[in-house]
Amino acid sequence: MTHSITEEMRFRQRLCEYAKKYGVTKAARKYQTNRQFTYRQLSRYDGTVQSLALRSRRPHNSPKAHTEKELDLIKRMLKRNGIYGYAEVYVRCRNRGYTRSFGSMCRQIRKNGYRRPRIRRKSYARYERLDGKYPGDKVQIDLKYIPNECIKFPRYGYRYYQITAIDEYSRKRVLSVVKEKSTYETVKFLHVLEGRMGFKIKTIQVDNGTEFVNDHEQTERESPFEKAVREQGMKLWRTRPYSPWQNGKVERSHREDGKILYGRRVFTSEKELKEQVAKHEKRYNSTAKTSLAFKSPNQVVTEYFSHSGV
Repeated sequence: MTHSITEEMRFRQRLCEYAKKYGVTKAARKYQTNRQFTYRQLSRYDGTVQSLALRSRRPHNSPKAHTEKELDLIKRMLKRNGIYGYAEVYVRCRNRGYTRSFGSMCRQIRKNGYRRPRIRRKSYARYERLDGKYPGDKVQIDLKYIPNECIKFPRYGYRYYQITAIDEYSRKRVLSVVKEKSTYETVKFLHVLEGRMGFKIKTIQVDNGTEFVNDHEQTERESPFEKAVREQGMKLWRTRPYSPWQNGKVERSHREDGKILYGRRVFTSEKELKEQVAKHEKRYNSTAKTSLAFKSPNQVVTEYFSHSGV
């Protein structure tokens, strides 16, 4: 194996030549090192600079290394559940006897090339993370356009949308498929939201879409959705215009919907579409999240109310 000649190798060669000529003690003093180091280099030095090349510090054996059985388990769980995130993969591995840390599992995935690394673009926008303090403290609501590519049944001019509500504290989600983007559908969704969430809601956060609110620069009248929020005793919080990151949790969940559901399936009927969205909602709420300390949204809600005695 050939080694490129580095400055460190040249330094060690000069050290050895000086030690052979004037002695180890004087060489150690001149080159500001110790005699033990000098003796080690002399024992390796054969007159060529290549003999002083830096050697690998990798241990000959590693008793704590992952076993083939553990690596096979990680690979199988990643193949089955990797689409739902590494947290779900880790929980599945733990349920099957894996005892190592989450970081150790991620390191093995990168090291063995089980998944190609994703290049993340750096964001220069300021972001202040705001989480609810308890289930129902703050719920984000937004609409997602369902791509036509996955709809393989007659639409008769309709465009399908997914209404999403996500609780900031527990990340629990409620989904609904509708045929139009209007306050009529969002008000209907709001009326059943608390029942489907399973707890009272204090604050609703939405963007400035006309399916939620009116433009206050054009009219002072409340939209039907704003009126419904007030009648149900909730507070309405509007995000700043052109600031989707303020609704970041629901926007991120929409990206996951596209990757997990709409990017992988086609639907041959409206009934199948609604059934698969309901199934996806159930799976999402029972999937472990790293932000929830490897618990699922349903677990977080259950534990909170069992500990608080509500």
